[in-house]
Amino acid sequence: MHIHNNEALYKRNIRGSFVASLLGMLALVGSVYVLFGEGQFGLYLLFLVLGIVLVQVGSWFSRWGRRADQGFNKALGSLDNHFSLYHYRSPVAHLLVAPSGVWMLLPRHTRGQVSYDSQKKRWTVKLPNILARLGQEGIGRPVAEASIDAEAIDRFLQKHWPDAQLRIQAVLVMMDENTEVERVAGAPIPTASIKKLKHTLQKGDPKAHLTAAQRDKLNRLLHQHYPA
Repeated sequence: MHIHNNEALYKRNIRGSFVASLLGMLALVGSVYVLFGEGQFGLYLLFLVLGIVLVQVGSWFSRWGRRADQGFNKALGSLDNHFSLYHYRSPVAHLLVAPSGVWMLLPRHTRGQVSYDSQKKRWTVKLPNILARLGQEGIGRPVAEASIDAEAIDRFLQKHWPDAQLRIQAVLVMMDENTEVERVAGAPIPTASIKKLKHTLQKGDPKAHLTAAQRDKLNRLLHQHYPA
């Protein structure tokens, strides 16, 4: 397995999350001091709004601290050198170039039992109790996300390899090792737990499989346009 990571990007955004959260908390504390100490309502509102915005920014950047890249590296690291894994070194966040095709990996840190409701056309999560919902990441809209990512890859290929005609695949991955994935056969996107991801990636759509020459060319293009 060849792993290509953008460690500098991770470190920069994790540091940004810490700084934004710290400044946000200081601004919120300052708003309380201004309200009760100085009695200046306008200044209080300024500190309050600034604090809330900074805390939200820090919360958004905190997703970088979950390090989905490390989870993928651990789960797929034993694959042979026919596989190349890219983290923020391609048009999308996590991309795998494999004999079974080009895969977009869509990580979710959802806990519980994940299944797909074919009637409601959505993924559902069953949790052991109400408290488990605290801090829980939702499934979101993986179909829309996959569509946007696929378009980004298509634009890249049209620009640098217009006659490629590669079929892009996506897989929704539950990163928590305790999450159970069941009854997802009808899902529009293959859904797998991190423990069974390797099995999913080794199959794929036969029409999407890549030859060694196709893999080599795509890897060269990614290295050229997304250098370390």
